[in-house]
Amino acid sequence: MARWKLACPHYINTPGIEWEYNETKNGKVNRKRFAVPRYLNTADPGDWTNKWGSKDDEDGEIIVCLEGKGERGDIVFIGDPTPDMIPLDDEAKTISAKFESRWSYRPETAEVDFSQSLVDKFEAAMGDITSKPVEVPGMSDLVANLAALTAAIAASQPKSPVHLKG
Repeated sequence: MARWKLACPHYINTPGIEWEYNETKNGKVNRKRFAVPRYLNTADPGDWTNKWGSKDDEDGEIIVCLEGKGERGDIVFIGDPTPDMIPLDDEAKTISAKFESRWSYRPETAEVDFSQSLVDKFEAAMGDITSKPVEVPGMSDLVANLAALTAAIAASQPKSPVHLKG
């Protein structure tokens, strides 16, 4: 078995989910199909694979699995697991462990999912970079030479305006 529980909403590739584009040209219909990811919302009861509780106080979860490695009712996905997928069995834990180095950054709080935590991390890094002055090797020498050149040009210019009569 290789099963995971989704901890937050996901766009994941599942078999058979396609979008069809139709175009009519000169009376002939051209159809193109594209595989698209499926949106699974952990807050939407329509997406839950497991439900429990009474009708008024219902709760549920979404369980996804690899092809041929799940239970009846699980949603099969194609590709690699994400950090926001909680492994439910040993095989899923082994597969997820292979990606731990890729997922080395973890959010500080559980309220933020992995993708948003990466955005927050990148924004903080950009703030650090833009707040520091940029030091370019040799820039101070260039500025000093330009100042000397400007002074030399200013010194070579005549002090009073010259009027030429012609």
